[in-house]
Amino acid sequence: MRRGWRRLALAAISLMLVAFIFYRWRHSRPTSDGTWARVQQTGVLRVGMDASYPPFSDAPSGTPVGLDVDLINEIGRRLHARIEITNMGFDGLYDSLYTRQVDVLISALSIDPAQLGRVMYTRSYIDAGQVIVSQDDKLRRMPDLEGRTVAVEYGSTGDEVARLWQRRLHRLGIAHFTTPDEAMDAVQQGKADAALTDWVTARLYLRTHQGPSISPDRVTSDVYALAVRLLSYDLAGAINAALNDMERDGTLEAIVRRWL
Repeated sequence: MRRGWRRLALAAISLMLVAFIFYRWRHSRPTSDGTWARVQQTGVLRVGMDASYPPFSDAPSGTPVGLDVDLINEIGRRLHARIEITNMGFDGLYDSLYTRQVDVLISALSIDPAQLGRVMYTRSYIDAGQVIVSQDDKLRRMPDLEGRTVAVEYGSTGDEVARLWQRRLHRLGIAHFTTPDEAMDAVQQGKADAALTDWVTARLYLRTHQGPSISPDRVTSDVYALAVRLLSYDLAGAINAALNDMERDGTLEAIVRRWL
């Protein structure tokens, strides 16, 4: 009899403990700010963008066009929402999000640690980090450049990386140029073994130049993502789901290839 009561008491305590944990979990999670619910109700997703950075966004005739525009329009289609783009200066993007003038930002945004306390970034859709451009597809990582010459834009991230590698390798020559295109020209002309530049610039260069190729390995990472308010986490989840679907069915790669 006593054992039976003990079992009942333990079961009751266990249920109470589970209920308490569930209660704490429910109430420790911040309440959504309602943005996603409003988007679903109105069918409108308001987007902030600085349309002055081709090929991601540009407005030569007043209407924004570009990679980011195609991307957000496709996300809107999958979320059953009409996209309303507000074109503004880059410096005003985050303020427009904080003051609820827009629901989401897309503008070739790198992850900004200073904004993490106020915004939530989605999963990335492009990694624009530094890559090795060469005529030899065996040049993929730092050790592969031992005894070689690497071309860089003076003062760029690629320049910083090359100077670091120069201290780690026995011998590495660095050739400096005014622009990243000149650095990649040096590779094409056989004046340098490789160039270090960001992935986007390399992709644009290779659209009009034959010969060099981009290493599949990133030297550094610089991901681009969309940004929503911190409490719009359900909207971020919906956007992430759309991006995941776009990656699975090849739509994301098709949009990137269309512009890069």
